[in-house]
Amino acid sequence: MHVEQEHIQSWLAGREHWTLGKEVSDGFNDFLSKFPWTTSRVLWSEVPHTSLYLPDNDEWEDFLLEFSDLPAGRHEFVFVMYSWREPGLVCRTVDALKDIDYLYSSAPGPRYFCGADVVDGVPRPVYGDFAEYDGADEVIAHTR
Repeated sequence: MHVEQEHIQSWLAGREHWTLGKEVSDGFNDFLSKFPWTTSRVLWSEVPHTSLYLPDNDEWEDFLLEFSDLPAGRHEFVFVMYSWREPGLVCRTVDALKDIDYLYSSAPGPRYFCGADVVDGVPRPVYGDFAEYDGADEVIAHTR
């Protein structure tokens, strides 16, 4: 499983995070399956969205500010899903975005994450506030 890989465990060390069971990933997958799809990703031409490109190292402040105006970016945390068949992670949005390529490095192709709230110490993903990382340099966020 991705969450158990050494590089992910190393990345998580010292960071506030939670591992959520595969039932959460399955629920997120069920939610996403209600949207129109191409073979391997949401058919964004039929879904309200905004595209952002990951910045160079010195331009993160502008990217994070722009992302924070989107539904997925209004949450302090995100739920990172690898597959509907396995657990996912909840971690701080800023950390996940800055290292999204690293977090998904062993899961190539389009990958999905959504905003999450932590209420009384319990993480709660908000499936409707989701985005896609294309596996290269683009984040596409659902805007409703």
